Amino acid sequence: MTQELGTNDLGTYEYVSRVYNENIQLPEYKLPTSVDNGTQVLFNTDVIRLTMEIADQRVQKITIVTPQPQSLAYMRVFEGFEFGMEALGTWINTYHRSTSSHGKASDVVNGILASYDTTKENVLTVSLTRAK
Repeated sequence: MTQELGTNDLGTYEYVSRVYNENIQLPEYKLPTSVDNGTQVLFNTDVIRLTMEIADQRVQKITIVTPQPQSLAYMRVFEGFEFGMEALGTWINTYHRSTSSHGKASDVVNGILASYDTTKENVLTVSLTRAK
């Protein structure tokens, strides 16, 4: 993983999608093997909207928005990135800080910044970027 993680990004799209797809347990949430540069909506369901910002085929930012932050679908999608990018650590505590307070929380694991923001309506937005 550390060889794939760029100094300003999360790695190539090919790498990120491959390690995510190897770890996701819900087939309907698999990522395509290739995408164009720019901001891409990779899936948009009633439970999860996932976008990636891609420049020169390198992932700059992953954003997951869910109105159901306790759903199995959200948990599995997030775990696909967490396990795939070898970023296991304190993010579960960060998730709980954000969802229990309906506010913002963030932490860095393995050079990746996870920023959580839960609204009063219980909509959770999580962004993964390279820690500066």
